[in-house]
Amino acid sequence: MADMKPVASKGIKFVGHSDMNGHGDGVQVMVHRGYAYVGHGYSNGITTLDVRDPKNPKVVDFIACAQGTRALHLQTHGDLLLAVNAPSVWTMQVLSEKDYFGGSPADRLKGAGYTSGIRVYDISKPEKPREIGFMPVDGIGPHRIWYVGGRYAYASIHFADVT
Repeated sequence: MADMKPVASKGIKFVGHSDMNGHGDGVQVMVHRGYAYVGHGYSNGITTLDVRDPKNPKVVDFIACAQGTRALHLQTHGDLLLAVNAPSVWTMQVLSEKDYFGGSPADRLKGAGYTSGIRVYDISKPEKPREIGFMPVDGIGPHRIWYVGGRYAYASIHFADVT
């Protein structure tokens, strides 16, 4: 067993690395026009990396979320970046995993201080996303999001009354 090679790395060659200025908790990555946008689960924000030289990725921006909020899932299309804003339940330390999955987290999070909704950024200057819109959502807010252009984005929403 000691001489077995990992199957998961077959055909993959690592060419570069970034610790993203200490924000190594990336959840979702979208690459657009030579820049990678990384949503974080614990660092509560979005990192922009210049990956035009894949051997030397460089952090060029970090968009911090509002207090108690994270932006773990995001999508790019054209010159738009859409990001969910939802409670950062692990960094707020208001819920255990049992609490989160054992009832209505919305009830447990009332008054915890977070922002829920979908933020829209202009990325026509890809190194510096600029917020151009926000759609608030009741309850815990959005989780997954899918956007491939056009008028509509599709999102799963955790509404307040859903267990």
